[in-house]
Amino acid sequence: MKNRLFLLTLTSMLFFAACSPVTSDVVDSTEEIVVEETTPEEEEIQQELASIDSDAVEVSFSQDVWPILEEYALAAHGGKGGVFLESYMDIMEYIEPGNPESSLLYRAVIGDGMKQMPPGNPLPDELIQTIYNWIEQGAKEN
Repeated sequence: MKNRLFLLTLTSMLFFAACSPVTSDVVDSTEEIVVEETTPEEEEIQQELASIDSDAVEVSFSQDVWPILEEYALAAHGGKGGVFLESYMDIMEYIEPGNPESSLLYRAVIGDGMKQMPPGNPLPDELIQTIYNWIEQGAKEN
């Protein structure tokens, strides 16, 4: 999350620096305007900005979060002893809506103070970010 904030800040600074008008006392109207192609670094920055903007999109429990839990957690936490994650109500026992850092589910997937889940095979960063965003947005049953 801190890396994304750093990238967003850096990207914003680069963007504003690149878009700032250059002022000059003398304007040469015969000067040819050259349009530069986008460099791979600039394309990567644009893609990162697009993904950050997509984080603002509301995350759906049924479309985004449930498939993650179904694929990575349900085999171990579906009807057997311990932690049950078989339904929205079960999952909400491990969630503090609006506060991912205090939610046991989020802390388990990042391994913050507890065994990381799933064990031995952490979730990809984009799936962790989806869970984070859903909790941050209030963990709605949508």
